[in-house]
Amino acid sequence: MNFFNILSICTIFLSFSVFKASGNDLDEVICNAMKGMQAQEEKKIPYHIGDYELIGITVDCKKKALITEKKHIQYSASDFADDFKTNSIKNWENANCKNMIFNTNTGWSTTQIIKDVNKNVVLKLEANFNICSQ
Repeated sequence: MNFFNILSICTIFLSFSVFKASGNDLDEVICNAMKGMQAQEEKKIPYHIGDYELIGITVDCKKKALITEKKHIQYSASDFADDFKTNSIKNWENANCKNMIFNTNTGWSTTQIIKDVNKNVVLKLEANFNICSQ
């Protein structure tokens, strides 16, 4: 099961809990769901997702942030296509802005750090309410 499927399952769980939770309770529900997902994913790290390898996943409940790191299995920074950044931003926003955690004003964000084969940062992507509501 890939990362986005697990995040979707997390969202389904949250959709049932949102009706009962508000304010700090909602933050706790989201935090617990994210921490559960993190614990499951960490057991498999590193693992391949297409041309990438997931190398890290962090949930910071105080900052209300989900951070994932992946590295390309072959490309160095100079090997990425010229339109890689533009396409990646569009795809990341499209995928994550459909998620109720990031498209409502919960304060939560998701960041993905993409690295080259040598673990040099190529791109940092973020989705949150401010980005998704534009």
